[in-house]
Amino acid sequence: MLRVRQESARDCQENNGNHYLCIAAEGSKQNPCNPRHPRSKQIRGIQKMVSNFPPVSKAEWLNQIAKDLKGRPMEELLWTRPDGAVVTPFVHADDFQEPPAALTAAPNTWEICEEIRVFAPVSANRQALDALEGGAEGLCFVLDAPLDATGFAQMLDGIYLDFIGLHFAGKAVDANPGIFLAQLESLAAQKGLATSALRGSLAYDPVPVSSVVDWRYLADLIEFCRDKFPQFKLIRVSSAADTPLKDTLQHANTYLTKLSEKGLSVAEIARVMEFSIAIGKSYFVEIARLRALQLIWLNALQAWKAPLELPAISVQYQPETYTDELYTNMIRATTMAMSAVQGGASRLTVLPYDAGREAGAKYPATFSRRIARNVQHLLKMESALDAVSDPAAGSYYIETLTRQLASDAWGTL
Repeated sequence: MLRVRQESARDCQENNGNHYLCIAAEGSKQNPCNPRHPRSKQIRGIQKMVSNFPPVSKAEWLNQIAKDLKGRPMEELLWTRPDGAVVTPFVHADDFQEPPAALTAAPNTWEICEEIRVFAPVSANRQALDALEGGAEGLCFVLDAPLDATGFAQMLDGIYLDFIGLHFAGKAVDANPGIFLAQLESLAAQKGLATSALRGSLAYDPVPVSSVVDWRYLADLIEFCRDKFPQFKLIRVSSAADTPLKDTLQHANTYLTKLSEKGLSVAEIARVMEFSIAIGKSYFVEIARLRALQLIWLNALQAWKAPLELPAISVQYQPETYTDELYTNMIRATTMAMSAVQGGASRLTVLPYDAGREAGAKYPATFSRRIARNVQHLLKMESALDAVSDPAAGSYYIETLTRQLASDAWGTL
């Protein structure tokens, strides 16, 4: 039977402070974190404050709920997920044998990214510079056709390549991912930059596109980047909002299996992989879905006997989540961004509220793009969601959803 286990304090130190919850076939006794941890004093202060409130048992809560329902059955509050699983809206501390712990002790940092569709290098460059001046931390260039060396340089003109995340996507990447690394290497040499200082990704995901994958080519690409581009993600495992987690994991495991057959270690393969997740509108479920993905990925690495490392997760919106009510989209963009951030996104691209509906907008596209960036600025600078570790940890409802989604996905593999 699958159980959730927490790494010991010793394991926590050996993993550089990363404190993982993993789904494993066997449980282990929970050990407290190192009391010398820099946050231990804050934790003790919170515990002291909470101790002023008397504990309320689950039975007492259920009695109060029964009174509030005024004779209506508790079952009316249950709801069913699209996959058929039944979810209760009430979860209590008594439902946990041990208090839930955070997935990691590291700060919840993520990259504010903006997508730029490249129709002409000069106009794409103008939008890129505008995005950076507005506070973007990463740029994702979407290209249907590759650029020549001159066009590639024009697209990145005036951009400090070693200061931001550089991401490339589109049909051109699917057709020839290596050309982007070659052009980036050449441009970096012209600017006197070491390619090892550059970070970014290629949206290269050949498994669902072609029935015949050149695994030797992909293995060579990973070996080439081992020293040249060590901070680049080369494989993007794409997943739609309605894709079951088990399918996403099987998709990722295909890369681990096929590339390890080419002589690469699972640890090296995992290090160049990134999950690209399209997020939906269900606030709590999306938080739990991202957290569950991290759990089952850690469990997969454990099954491969590879070092445990949380996956890189790039989150974006599907256009179908927006409606013709543009201001509704603006609010929806905010709640979806909160789901992504609290779920553990490494990079987030917020879709402008008028995307695909520019003709009905009252303001220019520069305004909607600025609002999309500012959503993330508010989550960082006002809400400080980047300053805490695993913000959703400890919420009994979200923890229960997380474990249910993870257990369901792992149990059906």
